[in-house]
Amino acid sequence: GKTMIPWSDYIFQENSTVNFLVKTKRLEKLLELVGVSSVKTERIMILGGSKIGRSLAEQLQDKMSVRMVENQREKAGLIANQLENTMVIHSDGTDVEFLKSENIHEIDSYIAVTENEKTNLLSAFLAHHLGVKQAIMHMITTDYLPIIQEIGIGSVISKNISTVNSIIREIRSDQSEVSLITIDELDVEVIEIMPEPGSRVTQYPLSEISFPKESIVGVINHHGHLSIARGNSQLSHEDTVLVFAKNKTLKKLRKLFNKP
Repeated sequence: GKTMIPWSDYIFQENSTVNFLVKTKRLEKLLELVGVSSVKTERIMILGGSKIGRSLAEQLQDKMSVRMVENQREKAGLIANQLENTMVIHSDGTDVEFLKSENIHEIDSYIAVTENEKTNLLSAFLAHHLGVKQAIMHMITTDYLPIIQEIGIGSVISKNISTVNSIIREIRSDQSEVSLITIDELDVEVIEIMPEPGSRVTQYPLSEISFPKESIVGVINHHGHLSIARGNSQLSHEDTVLVFAKNKTLKKLRKLFNKP
């Protein structure tokens, strides 16, 4: 489908895939607005002892009940020694009988993050079918998104999207402009820019600046304080901003951030 960068007058269409920038404390409100029920998570099962899986378990094991499923016996043993408060199980996450034996219907969140996206899709489908409250899967491409949306299996974590999230948390400010990442499947560039003193974007609120239609300022970093840009936001030359834009708009976009 066609990728759009929406402004305030944009009307979303049913069955569109939408990517949001949202503060954690506002997430529940956002889910309410888009008609998605939030899930209180206490019991988690992670499929795959990948780097993502290990990192998730490490961060969550002291707050929730975490089980990890890894199909390589030796790797499962190593991970079990590293993660003291995570139950590591050597098994196959696509084995229906195994999932039933683990009472998958009592799991709040099933997170499939193996390095094989077909395995992630199949296991998430099975977990969903067997009654898990929430299924999340890691996908490298978006080839399976139409199927996932049609069946309503669960949520998808894209490699590129999650990369953007980590960039927002650790936004750099050592260069005036850096092309951080191209979200290939969305045909969108994520650009980090520091406005030059006297540039047009430092003289007016964002709503009064004629940005190219297929671009939008997403995040503002002011001395380490991150905020989501709004129409009344006013930039200064001390800010660093993340801009989401189509490649064809970059030349015009740069002029707004450069001193005349």
